[in-house]
Amino acid sequence: MERGERQTKSRARRGVWIALCGLGVLGLAQSADTAVDPATVRADAEQTIRAYALAASTVVGDVGALPEVVVENTPHLAYFSRRTHRIVIPYWPPQESTVAFFLTLTAGDEARARELFTELFDWFLVAHESTHWLQAVGGAALDYYHAEVSANDGAVAFFGLFPESEERLLRLDALLAGALEQLADPTPSSLDPVTYFNAFYPSLTGDPYRYGYYQFRFIRDSIARRHELTFAEIVAALGMPGTNAEP
Repeated sequence: MERGERQTKSRARRGVWIALCGLGVLGLAQSADTAVDPATVRADAEQTIRAYALAASTVVGDVGALPEVVVENTPHLAYFSRRTHRIVIPYWPPQESTVAFFLTLTAGDEARARELFTELFDWFLVAHESTHWLQAVGGAALDYYHAEVSANDGAVAFFGLFPESEERLLRLDALLAGALEQLADPTPSSLDPVTYFNAFYPSLTGDPYRYGYYQFRFIRDSIARRHELTFAEIVAALGMPGTNAEP
C-alpha cells in the first residue's frame, strides 16, 4: 500500500472516530413515538443534517453551506433540490392519496402506516437526501439507479456511526419487509432492473406502487449490508471538492 493511500485511510478512520465521539451526544436515535408536527420534524431534520455534514467534513473537509430544510406535504414527498439548495420532507398526515397508499402497505393498520411513514421520511430519508446533497456538491456521475443505491448506502453508513441506531434500522427493515409484501416487482421480464429503472425513472417516481417497490428494496439491501458499509469511504468516493453545490 502506498504511503499516500495509508495516510488517506488513516485520516478517514480518525474522521469517523471524531464524528462518532462528537455527535454521539446528539441523540440521533430519537424515539419513534415523538409527536409529529412540522416544527419538530424540521428541528430533528436540521440536527441530523448538521451531524451528517460534520461527519462528512472530517473526511473531505469543507462541504459548503448546509441545505435549507423545508417541511411541507407535496406530491414528491422527499427530495433534495439542486436549484433551491433545499431538502424537502413531508410530515404525517400527508396528502390523502399518500395516506391511502401507506394504509394499503400496512393492511389498513393506521398506527403502523404512520410509523412506517414517519420512520421512513422524517428519519431515514433525511440522511438519504443528505447523501444526494453531497452527490451534487461532489459532482458524482451516477445514473438514477446507482444514485439511489448510493444515497441509501450513505444513510445506513451514517446511522451506523451511532450504535444506538442499530435497533431502529432493524425496525425500519421489518416495516419495509411487511410493506413489500403488498407490492409487486414492476420490472418487465425482458429487462434487468438497472436498465428499466434508468429508462423509466420519471414515470416511476410518479407511481408510488412501482417506485416504492424499488426504493424499499434498495433500503432493505443497504440495511442488510450495513456492516460492510463505511461512511468515510462512501463520502470520499463522491469526489467532494469542498465547495457548495450550484444554486
